[in-house]
Amino acid sequence: MARAATLIGVAMALSRVLGFVRNSVISAAFGQNRSVDILNASYFAPDTIYLILVGGGMSTAFIPILSRYLAERREDQVWYVTSVAYNLVLLLLFVVLAAAVAFAPLLVRVVAPGFGPAALADAAALTRIMFLAILFHALNAVLMGVEYAYQSFWGTALGPLVYNAAIIVLGLLWMRVLPHGPGPIDMRVEAFALATAVASLLNFLIQLWGVARLRPRYAPSLDWRHEGVARLARLSLPVMIGLSFVQLNFLVNQTFLASFLPAGSINALTLASRVVLVPIMLAISIGIAALPALSRVAAVRDWASYRRLFSGALGSVVFLSLPASVGLMLLAGPVVAVLFQHGAFTAADTAVTARAVVGYSVGVVAYATYEIVSRGFYAVEDTRTPLAASAVNLLVSVGLNYLGARYLHLLGLALAYSASGFLNVGLLTILLRRRLRRRLGLMATASSFLRTLVASAGMAAVVAVVRLALAGAPTVVSLLAALAAGVAGFSLFAVLLRIPEMAQTLVYLRRRLGPWAHAAGRAG
Repeated sequence: MARAATLIGVAMALSRVLGFVRNSVISAAFGQNRSVDILNASYFAPDTIYLILVGGGMSTAFIPILSRYLAERREDQVWYVTSVAYNLVLLLLFVVLAAAVAFAPLLVRVVAPGFGPAALADAAALTRIMFLAILFHALNAVLMGVEYAYQSFWGTALGPLVYNAAIIVLGLLWMRVLPHGPGPIDMRVEAFALATAVASLLNFLIQLWGVARLRPRYAPSLDWRHEGVARLARLSLPVMIGLSFVQLNFLVNQTFLASFLPAGSINALTLASRVVLVPIMLAISIGIAALPALSRVAAVRDWASYRRLFSGALGSVVFLSLPASVGLMLLAGPVVAVLFQHGAFTAADTAVTARAVVGYSVGVVAYATYEIVSRGFYAVEDTRTPLAASAVNLLVSVGLNYLGARYLHLLGLALAYSASGFLNVGLLTILLRRRLRRRLGLMATASSFLRTLVASAGMAAVVAVVRLALAGAPTVVSLLAALAAGVAGFSLFAVLLRIPEMAQTLVYLRRRLGPWAHAAGRAG
């Protein structure tokens, strides 16, 4: 599992770097204004349809089902169920996307009611382009589910890299030939919508290559009554409904209420959420790698191994996400400046976006640990309990978002999202223990959490001293020095406090670097 998590984590990190380059290119070209708000809003309805129908619900349920077939040595059923799922998704998406394209203006009006008539019309046009990309994203999700079940990660690792790189290159090329437009909205942003559609096709072709390496056996069937397909539908439905709750929370937080705030607010929240997603992506990689293993031990009712895997994954996520949360709160301004303050993106834009980063950073631990706790349910094929927790969380989070926007504006929206994350993961943890009627090894995780918190506080002091000492240095120099000092400081405190995850990290590094050091010594 560690090797798989490493591969996924490295690929996600590289993809995230390219994602930041993409966002930086867009920010430098257009700044932070209503034009970029429109581009960001145009992603929302297509992304929501994808996540609810396929990207989260079906793909999450898909992995445990395929893993069970593999554990039972029924590989023929793996490919039959995959074929049926692929065919049904393709058919369903043609119907849904045709309706969505027709009703794009209404969807945009629901997503961003604070937009004026011209902005709504432009956002609807871009939304229609984005729906083409969703078709390929959905088919990708089916193929990636197969690769994850086989623990073959090359296609899933390379695809997102090509996807982000293609958006950057094609967007820049097409931006040069598209006109600004007669109105106040810079319609050259359409170049990046078109680039997204083409990039999703390239990603799809890479996933086909990844699955082809597994020697698939395609069946032209729509056998929706097959027991594996029926179980997939039964498990997916609660996840789909739960994801709709999550997306509603996201809608209220990042577009619906933000569309009533000053122009550029949607973009500021979008950029901030992508910055704090970096440590959460590490948690996602651990969760993705853990789910097949958890599913297999749960299938044979090996609860001791389940507890060991779950507790280990949760502890690793806390160990990584807590210092990242503290670091982002301390370095929000320099991070945003280095990543995005170029071209038309001003220092004032940086200040606004940094406030949102601070608010979202508070919830990094909550959303990172959610990636493990939720998969604890999926591994035992329980998707209804997370659904109930999401419903409760949505009711509370809507109120939190409204209060946050009213009294603290942009910062309030970010803090409200963080608060709802803690509520959700706390409730899910309690329910998972009750669902399994077994201990989850949480006492060891709690002990590690407290020591990691102390180490993070020590790291914060080190970072503060370095920033004070380099107050007059260029931003990028100050940031890199603070990051290096923070990593070194946290590592030192983690060793002194004997945090188990730090010891595991050192053992892993010795195994990885040992052969290199030995070879270098022999060469010398």
